[in-house]
Amino acid sequence: MTWDIEEWYHANYEGVDDADYRAQPTNLEALVDRIVDLCARHDVRTTCFVVGSVAEKKPGLIRKLQAAGHEIASHSYAHGMVHRMNPAEFRADLERSRRLLEDIAGTRIVGFRAPSFSVNREILGWFYEALEDAGIQYSSSVFPGRTFLYGVPGFPQEIHHPLVGGRRSAVLEIPLPLVRLFGHDMGLYVRLFPAWYIRRHLRKARDQGRPGVLYMHPREIDPHQPRLPLTRSQALIHYWGIASCSGKLEAVLGDLRGTLRPMRELVSEPQPQGSGGPA
Repeated sequence: MTWDIEEWYHANYEGVDDADYRAQPTNLEALVDRIVDLCARHDVRTTCFVVGSVAEKKPGLIRKLQAAGHEIASHSYAHGMVHRMNPAEFRADLERSRRLLEDIAGTRIVGFRAPSFSVNREILGWFYEALEDAGIQYSSSVFPGRTFLYGVPGFPQEIHHPLVGGRRSAVLEIPLPLVRLFGHDMGLYVRLFPAWYIRRHLRKARDQGRPGVLYMHPREIDPHQPRLPLTRSQALIHYWGIASCSGKLEAVLGDLRGTLRPMRELVSEPQPQGSGGPA
C-alpha cells in the first residue's frame, strides 16, 4: 500500500499551474490523520512518497506518519514531470527532496516515485543513474503500459533491476500494476474498480510473483475537496469514484489485514534470476 502525500492541487495536466492554488486552504493534515487511523485499524504499514515542498511547509505530517510505522520516501521536491527535465534539473530536485526528508525524518531515504509516473523510455538511462548516485535503492515510477498520460509499453511487469543500454541498474524497480480492460491499459485505481476485483487482482499478482501494489492520494478519500479547472475528460479521470473510495478502501484493507508492508523491505529480498529484461 502506497500513498503519494501531496496537496489536492498537485496535478500535471496541461493548463494547470499549481502556483495558482498554493495560497488556498488545505485539509491535508486532517486527511493524513484519517490515513494513520485507517491503516492502524487494519494493521497496515505503507510507503508514503512525500512531495518535498509539502514536507517543508508541514514537517509534522512526516513525523506523524513515521511514528505510526510508515516508510517515508521521495516524491520529488516540486512535483514536476521528470521527462520534461534535463538530467541536471532532475538531480537537483531529487537531492533537495532527499536532504529535506532525511532532515525531518532522521532516517535515510531509499525510495522514489516520479510524479504522475512521468518516466518514459527515452530517459531511463540517466534516470536510474541519477537515482543510484543519490543513494536511492528502489523506484516505483514506471507504469508498464500506455495511457494517454504516462507509461512505458513493454516494460517488464515484475519487480526487477532494469537492464538499460546493456547495463543492469542497481536500483530495484517496483512497477505499477497493469490492468488491460477492453483493449486499453489502465492502472489498478481503487476508486475505479470494485473491491472484489481489486482483491482478485492482488491475489493473482501474488500468485504470479508480480508486485501487488495499491497506490492512492489523500485527496481520493476527500469528496469535498476543491475542484481544479479541468477538461471534461481530465475531470473524469481525476475525480471519478471519489465519493465511494474511502469505503471501498476499508473493504480492501480489511481483507488484506496485516499482509501489506513498506516497499523498502523488498530491497533486501533476492529477486528471481533472469528477471527484468531490457527496458
